[in-house]
Amino acid sequence: MLLFPWLSPLLARMALAVAAITIMALALMPASEVPVSTSWDKLDHWFAFFTLALLAEQAFPQQSFWKRIAPGVLAYGMGIEIAQWFIPDRDASVMDVLANSIGIAAYGAVRQLVAVLVPPAPTG
Repeated sequence: MLLFPWLSPLLARMALAVAAITIMALALMPASEVPVSTSWDKLDHWFAFFTLALLAEQAFPQQSFWKRIAPGVLAYGMGIEIAQWFIPDRDASVMDVLANSIGIAAYGAVRQLVAVLVPPAPTG
């Protein structure tokens, strides 16, 4: 069940691309120059990856969330951490990958909860 059935996959794909590029840019710029933050790095990761998971599912509704989307979004986050290893003023962090994972899992939990609480829309 999609959280935003009115959001077309094409529009979601465009939003996903913008979000992924923005997150990559923020992750690879010097930490002292990042213009937006919650002031807690792990919460920034949580929000970013919750959002990516949501947009990825909306963009590719035919894909299994737990088998394809969640692992793909997590791999993207791991790629960012590997890239940060080579960036001055940045560090690769297992704790960041954990925060990313929690954001993805939180979205997964929300989608499951919505599926249980909200009856499917009538078809036809």
